[in-house]
Amino acid sequence: MRALLQDLRYGARLLLKRPGFTATVVLTLALGIGANTAVFSVVNAVILRPLPYADPARLVMIWETMPGNDQRNVAPGNLSDWRTQSQAFAQIAGYANTNLNLSGDGEPEKLTGVAVSTNFFATLGVSAERGRTFLPEDVQRQDGRVLLLSHGLWQRRFGADPRIIGRSLTLDEKSYTIIGIMPATFSLPARAELWVLGDRGEAVTPALAAQFPKANVTTQRDIHIAYAIGRLKPQVTLAQAQAELRTIADRLAQAYPQTNAGLGVNVIPLQEQIVGGVGPTLFILLGAVAFVLLIACTNVANLLLARATQRERELAIRLALGAGRGRLIRQMLTESLLLSLVGGLLGLLAAMWGVDLFIGLSPGDIPRLDEVGLDVRLLAFTVLISLATGIAFGLLPALQATRLDPQHALKEGGTKASESRRRRRVRNLLVMAEIALAQVLLVGAGLLIVSFVRLQAVDPGFNPKHLLTARVALSGTNYADNAQKTRFYDQVLARTQALPGVRAAGLVMSLPLSGATINRGFTIEGRPAPKADENISIDYQLISPGYFSAMEIPLLGGRPFTATDGARAPRVVIINELMARKYFSGANPLGQRLAFGDASKPESWRTIVGIVANNRDESIDAPPFPAAYVPYQQNLEPWARMAIVLRTGADAAGLAGALRKEIAAVDPNLPVSNVETMEQLLADGVTRPRFVMLLLGVLAVVALTLAAIGIYGLISYSITERTHEIGIRLALGAQRRDIFKQIIGQGLVLALGGVGVGLAAAFALTRVLAKLLFGVTASDPLTFVGVALLLTMIALVASYVPARRATRVDPMLALRYE
Repeated sequence: MRALLQDLRYGARLLLKRPGFTATVVLTLALGIGANTAVFSVVNAVILRPLPYADPARLVMIWETMPGNDQRNVAPGNLSDWRTQSQAFAQIAGYANTNLNLSGDGEPEKLTGVAVSTNFFATLGVSAERGRTFLPEDVQRQDGRVLLLSHGLWQRRFGADPRIIGRSLTLDEKSYTIIGIMPATFSLPARAELWVLGDRGEAVTPALAAQFPKANVTTQRDIHIAYAIGRLKPQVTLAQAQAELRTIADRLAQAYPQTNAGLGVNVIPLQEQIVGGVGPTLFILLGAVAFVLLIACTNVANLLLARATQRERELAIRLALGAGRGRLIRQMLTESLLLSLVGGLLGLLAAMWGVDLFIGLSPGDIPRLDEVGLDVRLLAFTVLISLATGIAFGLLPALQATRLDPQHALKEGGTKASESRRRRRVRNLLVMAEIALAQVLLVGAGLLIVSFVRLQAVDPGFNPKHLLTARVALSGTNYADNAQKTRFYDQVLARTQALPGVRAAGLVMSLPLSGATINRGFTIEGRPAPKADENISIDYQLISPGYFSAMEIPLLGGRPFTATDGARAPRVVIINELMARKYFSGANPLGQRLAFGDASKPESWRTIVGIVANNRDESIDAPPFPAAYVPYQQNLEPWARMAIVLRTGADAAGLAGALRKEIAAVDPNLPVSNVETMEQLLADGVTRPRFVMLLLGVLAVVALTLAAIGIYGLISYSITERTHEIGIRLALGAQRRDIFKQIIGQGLVLALGGVGVGLAAAFALTRVLAKLLFGVTASDPLTFVGVALLLTMIALVASYVPARRATRVDPMLALRYE
C-alpha cells in the first residue's frame, strides 16, 4: 500500500508538471467515457433494470396469432376462456386502449385511457401511490364507474391535489369516482393517463362496446381489441405455458370454427415485449460509443508513447539504480489509471448532460426513459470502464517505454534509431487502428443518412403540404344514435369548408401514417367465401365525400363519393390500386360487388364505384396495404372517432384556432385533439430513424476528428523527431518538394492501411444495421467507396500542415547541435 501511495504521489506530480499534456488526455478520455456512460445509463434503465413490478420475470404478454401475424390482439371471448381454463397462470388480466372525453371540469380534454380487468394491477403486483386499485366488488359499484389517475395527469390537470381521492369526474358524459393515484414509475401501457374498469370486469369499456351495440362485447370472438398479460405460476416455464394455451386455442378452434379456425397463441416475456423493439437500436449506439472510446484510447496511447521517448533518460537512470522493469511498468500504469479516473469523473459529469440531450432528441416511443438516473450499477460501470480504459491505453506504452538498454540510453549522443523504428511502427499501427474504427462508424452513419434521405423521398400517396388535421371523439347521450353522429359530422364539414383559405375538407376514420388501421375480411361476389384460417383482409376506412380531394389522392378510375351517397342510397365502396391488382387479377373491378362481414345479409354488399392510388396508412416505411373506403353515412354504425382534414391555400397551421372555434360552435363540450399539420405528422413518423442517424452521425464526426488529430499528431511528432535528418538531406541537396511528397506519402500509407482494414470490418459489422435501413443495403458500394475516399482526403489534409512545416526546416539550425 505504501508503494502504491508513493506511485500515486509521484505520478500526480509528473502530471501536474505537464498541464497541457494532462488536460489533453483527460478531456479526450472524458469525451469517450462520458459518451459510453450516457448511453449505458439509458441501456441500464430501459433494458437491464428489472420492470418495477413484483417478481417481473414471471410476467408475460399473451397474443393471438394467425398466418402472417404473430402478435394479434385478443378477442374478449377467447381471453375469458383462457382465464377459466388455464392452469399454468396464477392470473391473466386483460386491458384495452380507449380515449375518454373529460368535461365539466375546466376546458374539455381528450384523455388517453385504459380499460382493465379487475385483476390487472394485482396481476402486475402494483399498488396505488394514494388510495387503492380496483377490487372485484367495484364491478357492481355504480356500474363499475371508478378510475385511477396517472401520476402525471394528477399533477398536470389537478395540481397534485391530495384531496382528489373520492372526487367525481365526468368522462364521456358519465360520472366516475377517483379511487387512487398510480406511482410516477407506473406507465403500462405507455402514455396511459387513467385506468377504468372494463365492461363486466373484462377489457372492454362502455365506450368500445358502443361501437358494437347489438352484442355483449365481452363474449365476442370476432372483435380482436384486447391485450392480455399473464403471471406464470412458480415453477411453470414459458414453454409449458405456451403449450397449454396452444392446446386451449386448438380446443376453441374446434368449438368455434367460424371465428377461431387458424388462431394460435404466442407468449412473450413482458420485459422483452416492452423493450424488445428498441433494444437493437440502443445496443448499436452502445457499440458506436465503445468505438469512440477505443479511438480515444489509441490517441492517448500515442501521446504516452511520444512522452515515453522524452522520459527515456529518466527511466534509464532508474533502471541503472536497480529498479526492475515491473516496477517501472507499475509506475507508468499508475499514471495512466490516474488520468483515466480523472477522465472518468469528468465523463460522469458530462454523461449527466449527455443523457438530457439524449432524452431531448429521442423519439417518444422509447420506453422507461423517465427511469434514467444515477444508481449503483451506473457508478460501477463508470469505475470499471475508467480502470479498463487506463489499462488499455497505458499498458502498451509502458511495455514499450521500459524495453530499453540503460547504457545505450545514457550514452551521450548515442543514436536511438532502432528504438525509434520500433516505437514508430507501434504508433503507425495505432493510427491505422483509429482510421479503421472511424471507417466503421462513418460507414454506419453514411448508410443511415442514405436510408433517411430515401425515406424522406418516399411518396406517401397524397400531398402533405398545406394540410391541417384534427381528431374528435363523440360520446355520451348527445351522440347515441346514427342520426346524431351524422348531423355533427355534416355540420363540422359545412362550417370548416366555409373557413377563409380552406379549399377542401374531409373526414376519415384513421389518418394515413397514424398506424391506427382496422383490418376486415371480405367476400367478392361470384367467388367462394374465404376460409376462416385464410389471412384475407384489407384496411377498412370510413370517409366523407371530399376526403380524396382534400388529401389530393389521385382517382385512377370510376368516380369519387358524392353527397348523394347517403345512408339510404345504394351501398358503394372505393378500393385502392393495390387491392384491385391483388384481388381482381387484372380484371376491371368497377361494378363488381364486395361484402364486409356476414355475406348472407343484403346490407353487407357494396358496389365498387372507384379506384384510387395507394397511400401509406401504417407508416412511411411500411408498404401500402390493400384498402377499401366506405362513406361514413353508410356504415352500420358511424364511427365515433374521426379525423378532420383541411386543404388550405397557404399556412395550414394558422387555421388551427379557427378550426377549434368552428367545432366548439357545434359542441362546446367536445374536446379537439391532435391539431397538427400533415407535415408534422409525416415528420413524427421518422423520428426514430432521424434520432439514430443524428447520434451515429455525431459519433462518426467525433471519431473522424480524433482520427485526423491522431494522424496530424503522429506526423508532427515524426517531423520533430526527424528534424536533424531532414536538415542533413536538405544540406546535401534534397528538394523541398521531395520532402513534402514523402511526408504526404507517409500519411497516405497510414490512411490506406486503416481504410483497408476498416472496409473489411465495416462489411462485417454493418449487418447489424440491416433492420434500421430503408431503401439501401448494409453493403451499399457507393457508401463504402465514398467513406473510404473521405477518410483518405481527411488524412491527406491532416498530413498537409506538418508536411509544409517540414519543407521550411532551416538546415543550419537543424545541424547546429551536431
